[in-house]
Amino acid sequence: MTETCDCVVLYNSAATAEKAGSREKIYPANTARREVGAIAEILERGGYRPEVIAVERVTAELIRRLLGLAPRFAFNLCEEIDGDGRMEMAFAGLLELLGIPFTGSDSFALGLALDKFRVKQVLGAEGIPVPRGFLCRPGEEPGLPADMKFPVIVKPGREDASLGVNGDSVCSTESEVVRQVRYIHGVYRQEALIEEFLRGREFNVSVIGEETPEVLAISEIDFTRLPADEPKIVSYRAKWDETSAQFGATTPICPADVPEGMKERIDSIAVASCRAVGCRDYARVDMRTDGTGAVYVLEVNPNPDLSPEAGFARAARAAGFSYADIILRISESAIARGDRIEPATYAF
Repeated sequence: MTETCDCVVLYNSAATAEKAGSREKIYPANTARREVGAIAEILERGGYRPEVIAVERVTAELIRRLLGLAPRFAFNLCEEIDGDGRMEMAFAGLLELLGIPFTGSDSFALGLALDKFRVKQVLGAEGIPVPRGFLCRPGEEPGLPADMKFPVIVKPGREDASLGVNGDSVCSTESEVVRQVRYIHGVYRQEALIEEFLRGREFNVSVIGEETPEVLAISEIDFTRLPADEPKIVSYRAKWDETSAQFGATTPICPADVPEGMKERIDSIAVASCRAVGCRDYARVDMRTDGTGAVYVLEVNPNPDLSPEAGFARAARAAGFSYADIILRISESAIARGDRIEPATYAF
């Protein structure tokens, strides 16, 4: 008889290997997976029987186990396979091939979101404002268009978690741009994305839902305590190095204090961005304003951190939801999606 369970919680340990020459080191905060146990506990309290499975690589044994368990849905927390973040979409694709409904965005959206420049093109085609920018591929020398003004920000074109973003990422001269582009080409072995740097406010906008996505809350990054010589950005150290001056000086304010008209504009852009990329269940949209207060989308993250203390949970609390509320709501969305899929019909 086939062994069954309500759901599986799938996760992988964060990579602990550093790229040679990288300034972005491994810190305890970015290797912990605090959300795994918390989510499993909430699912159990919610009446499910979760099975927690650590996924390091895809094997025949893993596939047999998933097919044998035949879960009603999977809570997918996998962000990489065998240390490769580019495989995040591939694992989602495997679940699609196995016919297992899962939480979060599908393989297409996960793959698209990893390509920052492609996302900019998609959003721009939808009339969603994005900063002016271009790619500089390995082997090319950056040449800024005549109408592109300093300062600019230089970052890897296909990384997340602020990898490749440091105190030198905001550049005010051509020589600084060349230095940072060479750093990304040499260490990260990929194209560098060069964008006009917006000097205004920075917002993280958490969105929940699939067919009718809604904004939970707008969070603003407070840069007022950053050292004077640090650019006003959330760098890799600001996000992960809990001992750094940057970490303690990029405090989120949630909910952000924004005028009603601006809030409506931000909410509308966030929902439209999620739909354009194909996000489902939960996502975060990062935005920034220019000197006039106009809002632009920096990135769309279809798989933000779901840890109890992370920004998405903070936004949920600001909107009046408990951590358990959002985890169960995300789970119910995956179940409903699975229930809508009819069994295949064969003509033989």
